Amino acid sequence: MKKFKDFGGKIADKADDLATIVPGPIDDDDFGDIEDDMSGKDDFGGKDDFNDDYNVDINPAQKPESFHHMLLENQYKDLEFLIRGYKEVFNKKTNKWEVKRKDVHCFTDEESEHILRLAQTHLSTDIKLSYISLTVYPIKMLALKEQFDETFYTIADYRYGRYGDSKKQMFMKQLNHDILVALMERIQANYSRAIKGSENKHTHSAVKGQESLNNTDRDVSGYGGEY
Repeated sequence: MKKFKDFGGKIADKADDLATIVPGPIDDDDFGDIEDDMSGKDDFGGKDDFNDDYNVDINPAQKPESFHHMLLENQYKDLEFLIRGYKEVFNKKTNKWEVKRKDVHCFTDEESEHILRLAQTHLSTDIKLSYISLTVYPIKMLALKEQFDETFYTIADYRYGRYGDSKKQMFMKQLNHDILVALMERIQANYSRAIKGSENKHTHSAVKGQESLNNTDRDVSGYGGEY
């Protein structure tokens, strides 16, 4: 507490010194040190390396071509690649697999991001650990299908003029539909594991089984038993 009070006193003394007004004319050079201190920095002490109109030191948005930021869990990596238009290609020179972007894809980066944000909620682990009755499940799946249908078909019907000729537009619409089917299959599978809380029950059973084995090991060792 004493150190805290001493520290507070030093701050107060420093504030008094800063608040002291020294009489005399103002010279333009008086602002030179301030300008030197602020050059290359924003109001929060960060370097202004990009166009930050509000000076709040926010990092620039991550470019869509970056492969380091994946939204879905690892088990859905193939689905995310499909939606984003990524593919893995084997490089014979380096003898390694590399991630490449397709030259032309049925979704723009913004459209892919929007779809993945929607899918992320319905593919989370929390879903399969919940409880859904047999009656509610088909109703919920129908509602989700209508939601994703609207998103995918809106893109296909109103934005594919950007691809020019009708043959290319038709190809993109078919790819759009294939991705929708793949996405809905994974979402339905995730929700199905929550029917009557089956996934939750299996998880608890597995945990109890492991605890039982651990307790058996402790009990046997306590009585000097050997395996």
